[in-house]
Amino acid sequence: MRINVVYSTQHWIFPSITIGILVILGVLLIVLEGRARVKAGKGFFAKPGRFFAENYDKVKFWGCLALMFVYFFLLDKIGFTVCSIVALFLFNTLFANKEQMKSAKYHVTSIIISVVACVVISLVFGTLFAITLPSGICTIEIPALGFILY
Repeated sequence: MRINVVYSTQHWIFPSITIGILVILGVLLIVLEGRARVKAGKGFFAKPGRFFAENYDKVKFWGCLALMFVYFFLLDKIGFTVCSIVALFLFNTLFANKEQMKSAKYHVTSIIISVVACVVISLVFGTLFAITLPSGICTIEIPALGFILY
């Protein structure tokens, strides 16, 4: 068996495998949970208990989902590095407590962590291992040096 990989789209291989595994695990979870309900004398699709814990942090939960959706949507348009820097900083801000939100040191540290982590990941995967990452309008390529910052 031979798999042909197109270099410009090879970064979609592992997400496709991961999505496939998650779908299989989701189906397995539904089947096992349904069988347990049937054993307990309830219907297969009987309504389970409360899904969310009481008084969950709605801003963090829905903000996280919205931020992930926007991140995935903009990833191929903007590029991995810039989009990831912004997303990581916003996640840090979203999960900060009230004291941290007032601290300039926290925000500076968050910016430094976001920039360093995303640039290192981009350089290691994009240049050192030659793995394509989503590229967009902010991708920097210097072919003479073999350097790509996605």
